Parts: sequence; structure tokens; C-alpha cells
Amino acid sequence: MASATGARRLMATGVLLCMLLQEASVQNLIKKPRAQKAEHLLLINEINADNPGEDTSEFVELYHTSGQEASLDNYYLVFYNGNGNLAYKVLNLQGKATDSRGFFLVGSSTVKPQPSVILPKNTIQNGPDAIALYYGKGNYQEGMRVTSDGLVDALVHKSRKTDRADVLLSVLTPDRDAFLEDPSFRTTDESIERCHGEDSQWIFQVALPTPGLDNHCIPSSQLNASAVLISEVHAGISPGESGFIELQGPSSTALRNLVLVLINGWTKEVYFFMDVYGKTSPEGLFLIGPSQAKTPADQPFPPNSSSSLLDTGSQAVALYFGNSSSFTLGKAASATNLLDAFVYMSNGSADPALLEILTPGRQAFENKRYQPGNKSMSRCSCCSVTRDPSVYVLSSPTPGQFNDCPSKRFSQPISLCLHVADCQQWLPRTYEIQMALAQALDKLCSCGMSAAYLKDPVETCQGTELAFTMLLTAKSPEQLSSLAQAFTRFLESPRAASISPWNASVEKACFKDAQVTDSPSGASVEGTHEPSSCTAELLINEVNPDNPGGQEDMEYVELLYTRRILFDLRGYWLVLYNGKNNQAYRVVNLTGHHTNELGFFLVGGARVTPQPGITLPSNTIQNGADAVALYHSTTLTYGVGMDVTEVGLVDAVVYTSRLSERADKMLKVLTPGQNILYEDNSHSSQDESLSRCNSQSPRLQSSFQVTTITPFGENVCTNSSASSPSTPSILINELSLANGTTSYQFIELKGKPGTTLRGYTVVLFSGQDGKAYASIPLQGTIGATGLFVMAPAGASRSDQQLPFVKDAPSVKHGSSAVAVYNSCQARIPVGMMMTLENLVDALVYTWESNRGRGQLNLLGPSHFVPCAEERPVDLSRCSCCNVSAALAYAISDPTPGLENHCPLKSFAVELDMCLLTPNCSVWTPNPEQALNSLAKALTRSIEENCVCGVSQFYLQELNFTCTDSMLQLSGQVWAKSLEQQHLILNWRRDFLASLHPFPVDGRVLKMNKECITPGNAVSTSHSGPSFQTWEIALFVLGSVLLTFTLVIGAIYYFKRHPLLYTTIEMNDQQQMTADF
Repeated sequence: MASATGARRLMATGVLLCMLLQEASVQNLIKKPRAQKAEHLLLINEINADNPGEDTSEFVELYHTSGQEASLDNYYLVFYNGNGNLAYKVLNLQGKATDSRGFFLVGSSTVKPQPSVILPKNTIQNGPDAIALYYGKGNYQEGMRVTSDGLVDALVHKSRKTDRADVLLSVLTPDRDAFLEDPSFRTTDESIERCHGEDSQWIFQVALPTPGLDNHCIPSSQLNASAVLISEVHAGISPGESGFIELQGPSSTALRNLVLVLINGWTKEVYFFMDVYGKTSPEGLFLIGPSQAKTPADQPFPPNSSSSLLDTGSQAVALYFGNSSSFTLGKAASATNLLDAFVYMSNGSADPALLEILTPGRQAFENKRYQPGNKSMSRCSCCSVTRDPSVYVLSSPTPGQFNDCPSKRFSQPISLCLHVADCQQWLPRTYEIQMALAQALDKLCSCGMSAAYLKDPVETCQGTELAFTMLLTAKSPEQLSSLAQAFTRFLESPRAASISPWNASVEKACFKDAQVTDSPSGASVEGTHEPSSCTAELLINEVNPDNPGGQEDMEYVELLYTRRILFDLRGYWLVLYNGKNNQAYRVVNLTGHHTNELGFFLVGGARVTPQPGITLPSNTIQNGADAVALYHSTTLTYGVGMDVTEVGLVDAVVYTSRLSERADKMLKVLTPGQNILYEDNSHSSQDESLSRCNSQSPRLQSSFQVTTITPFGENVCTNSSASSPSTPSILINELSLANGTTSYQFIELKGKPGTTLRGYTVVLFSGQDGKAYASIPLQGTIGATGLFVMAPAGASRSDQQLPFVKDAPSVKHGSSAVAVYNSCQARIPVGMMMTLENLVDALVYTWESNRGRGQLNLLGPSHFVPCAEERPVDLSRCSCCNVSAALAYAISDPTPGLENHCPLKSFAVELDMCLLTPNCSVWTPNPEQALNSLAKALTRSIEENCVCGVSQFYLQELNFTCTDSMLQLSGQVWAKSLEQQHLILNWRRDFLASLHPFPVDGRVLKMNKECITPGNAVSTSHSGPSFQTWEIALFVLGSVLLTFTLVIGAIYYFKRHPLLYTTIEMNDQQQMTADF
């Protein structure tokens, strides 16, 4: 009974703990959204509170992340004094707006460009103080106490390390320290700037003030680790001037033993050289130029040098280690002690031999499209790429400042397909493809396009098709639009038939589907339909079809590009369907439009705020039962009156505002097997919408909740209706490690038959640094068996070739991981740190039992492999579909393309045993960790004894208790066969009889044979008597013992107390009668 009572108490405690944890998690969800996702798009971008001398150049810069003009109505900027925590200045921004690039300046009259709100000098206090941005109708006024009500963004700053602002920090930016505007960073001035840090999280750093301009966010640690490089080359503005050369290196560092050399590009001869000496600026820049220039040079050219040092023809600028005594005018250039070099040409061509000496394998930078002097040639790759002209762009001259470079803020993914004779031979030609494409686009747009505008190239090879994907960047939305149009013309132009000088024809896309679906009735088609390869990138994010009142002018549909960057909507269509006749009543062609910088795009009524990209007349979106569908096609034309179709379908929402309405056919076509969404107008007294909350899976009705409206903002989701994690569409089913030390024998994936694998990538991670060392884009579809096998060339069973990875780390030593990512939403480059973003499934394993939580444990639980490293090992998924299971994989036999061979409960061996420990206190504080350590030690012991392929998954229902130095272990060891079960039984028998200590993570246990009953010394999974049966047995035994005690007591009593005389006499007479 005590045990039963204890069990009930333990269960009650567990239930209470779960309730408390659930409440805590809900509180965390309430507290953390502002730290994870900004609800508002206006941010504090830069602060300069402390100037050298008198504070006459103070400013606060706000930035709207749309990168466009935005109204600042209902915003307030509040300045707090850290001494007393009261507001000393409040600015109502009503009626104000950001500029066309999203910037808004508040500051001194001397700040350039002119601030929109002028502050008197010495207005912004140096700290410890704070600046906060609020939104709403709150009563914000000078003298108020610090508050978080309506808070959008805040920065607590100081100018001395010893300053404290605990109250301001706890209210405005909890869990963060006050930021130090270090006056020693620069001898002139510095500011605090917002930048993207690791994992795209916002951080602040001290840098050169850039009011009204993009912050230059190169981490100082990256600059300090770099070598001295050529940063900018500017040819003469006129025949009488010599231009300048700017170097870039570690911050505030003395330069010595450097020689700047100028070389004629046609003759290869040195025509100028000079020693470089001085000190880089805090930004790491060093300017070499004429002594009489608008921007003072850190080191002027020699007085006796020519007035036009930098010619406009074919030239080379080189930086050497050493001193000028090693160089001679007229001598040919050399690669000895060469640190960096830049070869450019404005007309003609550079000598190939010179290129091979200075920049081997690279072409000269072309500057022939612009007049001399109007542009600089600026490096746009920090900070270690050397001797490569392809990292430079034509830009505005920026002497003494950071270069004007294209930004990922204005970017768009592009792709093309090359048909080649041998795809594998083209894989090393990334540079040539980038250069050829950049030159082709530059001819089409005449906009100074160069290879540095094309970033993050990814190549995928299949047969004779090479898919080449990259990110097209720009300096502004206008330039991005121009480049995107040039790329479209490039793909459609006959001139794109081949890339000279190699024989490779160009097409729009590779790996086309073999199956072609019939066109819908009412849609016109030209050629063959080409479905989008990554349909889940652009999604329907929010739908508001029904507004309070009768005007219906606040209706809208919000789209979201899941990579959260500017995205061209070319080829996309938004179709509104009527549920009564299942036909389109409105079709919106999205070509010519693009999302904002955060990936949002609105189609809606005139009164929707912010202004929609496409405005609809009032009362356009029907209330239901109806549907909104998003399509993509460059060949189909969708039209009003067409029947509902899934051809080209990307995403869809089927909804109603009346429960009695039905839309069976639209559900069957657009979202098969799902229920209609109900926009419950009782959710809010004002207005509500259907918002994507639970997942980013397309065509999934359960992804949506009824919420308050949030056009162009983050959806206000609740935790209560969030769905539980669903099984991924693709799982890692089996992993086989070859006898070698550098490769996998095969990787097997599992999914629904017919599932396309385009847009997914298999990534191999090393536990040494947590970085990806191989990224393999998937191709094809999952076959009828639901399995997809990747194996090296020559394998008997393979759906996709597993490439050889040169210099790959050993997969049979330390820790490793194999992961599947949805690469539609982000590229997966080699060298990427492990991340949970877009992760579909992962398998982490380790050969080290004593290894704690390593870097790869972020991806999932680590599976311990107790086998010898020279043996082939196969890890098979044996937990069918529970993706949250602690351990889902077991060591097994290889079964590529077949059902996995997993351990079974029918072959289980009971594990009950007692172990002696010096101290129970080392086991009980963290039972989960202790159980994991015991499991690893047991699997290692079993495998060393039987060599039969056992891993932690074989241990089921493992548990332990520890009292009075006695650790009692219970559970089962499953097996795959009778033979393996017999080997495990032999191990258990030997283990129980062993006198040797049993080590577990440095703690020593010993077998205690006294607590093991003979009948249970070696037992299999036959169920023994239950606790209740033993109770009955003990009760019967007790009753028998009690009866026996009573009988003995009675005999003893009668012997001590003799009977009466008359009784004796009667007994004698009876005895005599009986004898007669």
C-alpha cells in the first residue's frame, strides 16, 4: 500500500509540475515577442549623444524597415534621464514622415543632411540615459516616469563604463546592458549604430556616424583580423589630377613594411612605387592621394610624382610586403611578397601574363563604360579575399568613408539552367559563370554591373543540366528593378543561347517535371506549364474579407515572402473564387510588383493602412463560403470565370463567415481533406482576420487563426490554438557509415510517395566546429515505396548520387550530423553554422559516451554509437513518426530501399538488477542525466560483450531508484532476433556474476547479488506476478503462520493447566468400555 500511495503522490506531483511548466511557457510566450519580432517596422537606427567638445552634432536616426516613405503619426520619441528615471524631452512625431529611403533625423542644426526636427545644442544627455520610441494614444509628456506601455524600441546608453541605469534597463531593455558610446573609439566623433549580428539578430556597435545613410556594419573583430588590402581606386577627375588609392586594414593600426606599386597593364612594367607608412583610421581606412585635395590624405603622393599617376587605360595597383629599395622603374612585375593586387582596364585589354602574375585565374576589372573620374572602383568584400578584381564594383567616390556597395537589403534570388556536355566538369566554373552573366547584364542595362552584385552562388548538377542559383543584389530598389528586368531579357533574348567561350545553352529552369497537368477551363496557356520549384516561399499570410459595417473598404489579402527580403512577384497571380459556382470572380496579376524589405505585400481596399500595393474597389472580397488562391506561372494566363484549378497552385485559403455555408469542391481542389475556415466576427468588437500562425506550410488550413488585423505587421497569434508539431513531409530514415572514415555508404529518406524533393537540401555537419562541410540539393521525387536512397556512384540501389566530399572530416570519430533543410526559404552554403531555421529533420550521433551536450545537440538528441570505429554501422529510424521522441534511431542491418530492421519487444530481456554506490546524492539531483549516463554505460557493456550491434534505443522503459547506497535498475533490453536475444541473455548472466566495478561517467558501481532472487537471475520478458498477487500470497502465508501459532499456544496451555478429577474418572471408564 505504501508503494501504491507513493506512486499516486508521484503522479500528482508530475501533473502539478506540468501545469506549472505550461503556465511558465505561456508567460514566456507573452514576454518574448518584442525581443524576437518587432511588431512595428520603425526602429531606432543610430544615436550620437556625445560629441567632442561642445555637443553640436547630436542626432537620433529612425529607420522604417520598408526602406520607403512612411507616416510617423502616433509615434513619440522620449528621452529619459538616468538620474531619477524621468522623461526630460518628448517629441510628438504626428504629421511627420520618413524620407524616400525610410530615414528620419532628429538632431542639431549642423548635422548633414538637415534633420526634420532640430534640437538645440547639448539637448541629448550623454548618459546613463535612454531614448525610447512609443506608438499609440498614450499620455507621453516631459516629467513622466519611465514606462513600457506602447514601447516599440529603446536604447539605454552611457559614455562611461562605470555608469549604471538599472531602472531604465529593467523597464525598457530587460536582460541587456547599457550600451557604451566609447569616446576613445575615434579622435573625432562616433555613434551607436544598429546592425545585424549573428543569426540575423539586431545588435548595436560603435562606428563612424552616418546620419541619413546605411550603417556600415562590418564587425570590428572582422576588421581587426584582416590583412591590409586595396579598398578603392579612383582615376584622375581631370587630366591634371591623379586621383587616389585607399587601403583597408585593422583599425587604428600603424602601417609599416608596405610598398604601393603601379604597373602598366600592357607592358607589365613598374612605373611608380612608394613606401607606405602611417596609421589607419578607427574604421581601418588609409587614404593615399594628392596633397592638395578636398579630402586630406593620410599619406600624400610624393611631391615629384606625375600629376596623372593613375591612367585611364589598362593599369594595375599592387601592394607588396617590404620596402621600396626592392623595386626598379621599368622592371617587370613580380608575385614575390605580393599582398594584394587590382588589375583594371578602361579600354583595350590587360596583358594575360600580367593577370597570371598578379591575379591568377581572374579577369581584369572593366571600367570602359564610364568617363574617367566619375566613378571609383570599390572593394565590396570584407575582409580576406585578395588578388581578385571580381569583388570590386563601380561606385561613387568615398575617400575616408566606407565604400558604396550593393546590399542584401535590396536583393532577389535568381536562377538559370545551363545545358552542358558534362555537368560535373562545370561545377568548378562558378567564377566564369558569374563573370559571363555579369557582363551580359551590364550590356543590357549599361548600369555598371559587375560580378560582385551576384552573391551566394549554388550549383546543382543532374545529368547534362546545371542549375545555377544566386542572389542578385543592388544599391537601391530602382537599381534592383533595373537589374531584374535585364536578367529577364537575358533569359528571353536569343543572345542567351550560349555562354561564350564554352558550349553551354541557357534556359530558365532545370529538372522540369515529366508530368504535365491539363490547363484549367478559362485559362490560356503558351507552351508547357512550369511549376514553381519552391512554391512555399511566397504564402498567403492574412485574409480580411469581412469588415464591420456595410462599406467593406478595409478588406485585404496579405502575402509574405518567407525569406523576409525584397521579392519580385513576377509570374504570380492572386485569384478570388466564388464558392457558389466554383469560378474565379477576380484575378490580380502581380507581375511588376514586389514585396517590401520584410517580405510583405498587400492587395486591398483604399482605406487599408499602410497603403496596399494594389488597391481593390470597396466590397470586392466576398465573405464566403469563398476562397483566395495564389498561383505561379510564366506561361499560363488566369482569367475571370475560369473553374477552380490546382494547376500552378502555390497556396490557398478556403473560408466562410457563416457556418451554414459549404464549399466542398473548392476544398477538394485547393485544400483536399481539410475543413473550411470560419472567420468568427465575435472574436473582436472591431475587426478580425484569418492570420497564418501555426506553420509556414502551404495549403494547410490549420495554419490559420482568427486574430486582430495586422496589415504589414507580425500576426498576433495565441498559443492556445497552436497546433501540435506535425510529422515532417521528409524524414531521415536510415544512415549507413562505410568501413572508410570519410564517407557515408548511403542516406535513405522517407516520405509520402510522389513527394517532390526540389527545394530540400541534405546538409552534413561536423561536430568539430558545428559547420556544414557539404550541402547536397535534392532532386527528383519519392517513389512508390516511400523511400529515397542517396548513394555514391556505382551503388546497386540509388535514386540520387551521393557526391564525394574532398577533405571531409571523419564521420566515424567524435560527433557528426545529417540534416534535411527546406532550402526554398534560404540557401544552405558550405561553412554555415548549424541552425534550426528551416530545419526539417536531423540525425545527430557520437562515438564518445562521455561527451556532454555538444554543438550539434541544437539539432536534436545525440545517438551514442558504442561500436568499434572500424566496423560498418547502420542507424535506422525505429520510432515511426514521433519526431519529438528522445531517441528514434537504432543500430541495425543495412536495408537500403527496404523496411528497416528494428529491435522488437517480443525478444525483450528483463534488466532488473541492484548496484552498490558510495553515495546516492550523486545520482538523484539530475535523474535524466544520470539515466542517460547509465544507458550509455550499459549499451557499451552489452556491445563489448556480445558485439551484436546494440544502441540506446534497445533499452526501453529504463528507470532507477537509489536509497541507502543501493541503486535499483529496471527496464528491458529489446532484440532483433532470437540469436541476438540469446547473446544479450549471456551478457546479463555474466554481468550479474561479475565482481569487476561498473564505471559510469567516472562513478564506480558494484553488483549487489543479495538483492537478486534466484528465480530472477536470468529472465526474459515473460510477465511475472503483479504486486497485487504478491499481496494475496503474503496474506495467505501470514494467516497460516497465525493459525500454527494459535495451535502451539493451545497445546502449551493445556499442558500447564491439568483437567478436573471427575473428568479424569469419566475418561477412564470410557477407555475401559472401548477396550471391552
